[in-house]
Amino acid sequence: MTTMENLYKQFAGLGTAWRRDLLLRARVKLTAAYVAVSAVVLGIFSYLLYGALLARLTESINEDVLSIVAQELFFERASEALQSQILIADAITLFFILIFAYVLTGLTLKPIRVARDRERRFLADAAHELRTPLSVMKSGNEVVLRGETDISPRLKRLLTENVEEIDSLTRIANGLLLLASEKEKVIDAESATQIYDVIASVVKKLTPRTQERQLSISFTSDENAKASTVCGNKTDLARAFENLIENAIKYTKPSGSVRVSLERTGNAAVIVVSDTGIGISKEDLAHVFEPFFRADTARTSMEGSGLGLSIVSEIVEAHGGKMNIESELGVGTIVRVTLPLLIT
Repeated sequence: MTTMENLYKQFAGLGTAWRRDLLLRARVKLTAAYVAVSAVVLGIFSYLLYGALLARLTESINEDVLSIVAQELFFERASEALQSQILIADAITLFFILIFAYVLTGLTLKPIRVARDRERRFLADAAHELRTPLSVMKSGNEVVLRGETDISPRLKRLLTENVEEIDSLTRIANGLLLLASEKEKVIDAESATQIYDVIASVVKKLTPRTQERQLSISFTSDENAKASTVCGNKTDLARAFENLIENAIKYTKPSGSVRVSLERTGNAAVIVVSDTGIGISKEDLAHVFEPFFRADTARTSMEGSGLGLSIVSEIVEAHGGKMNIESELGVGTIVRVTLPLLIT
């Protein structure tokens, strides 16, 4: 591993931690606010103190002893020395205020962090516990479907529906497990993934689905992007883009279109998934990445758990990327994902 790759890995990890930890960002912002307010108050106090000390110094000078030139020189030097001392004192004070504010905000946010961690552990434990009985239920239904030849069509249809619902619940449990995961997801510079191959395979996999829904799907890429590699897990990235494209297919009416594009911009790969679907209202756009959030009635009537975009956002952020979504009701939706490229 080269020195450049090591540096990239370290900085990517820091950036990822910053984006993923909302409480860390809140702590830094609160600390900055406390320091800013303290700096303003300290600045006003220092200005008043400087004026008072300078006025007192003026009164204490015997004008008969010093000449006009000597007085001006004395005041200039005294003023500079006083300013320097006050600035040094202010800097030291602000430094201690910074440390105190950071410690204080940490203590203030600690109960919230504990509560959040407890919630994540509960979700992870619940997801683990759900997967086992769901697996047993699915196996039992499938055994009956494969082994019994004399079951009625009605019972066979019921068992098939049960298997489908169990698969749906399993996907929800797996999604919860991913969202509740507390493991540190730092980019591994050795995990080079050809992003073009990942997206191409997902588009190929979902093409039959678009044909069933009478939609058209296209995937375009510039030549530079085809050879681009990103740091990350191929399976997770494929899952993220599969969720994105599935969403576009799900909410696009027959005769509509889904377009996927990949291009390289600087040291980043930009993937755009756009559709001519029903769109999302401006009020709902701010909440689409929240777990279990379902938008308006037209979208809620569609199948799904409401975890799709939350999982996509989690995976993208874990790979040091960014995600942006634009939409208009009745026109369509555009999702733009930016991933940092592996620099060699």
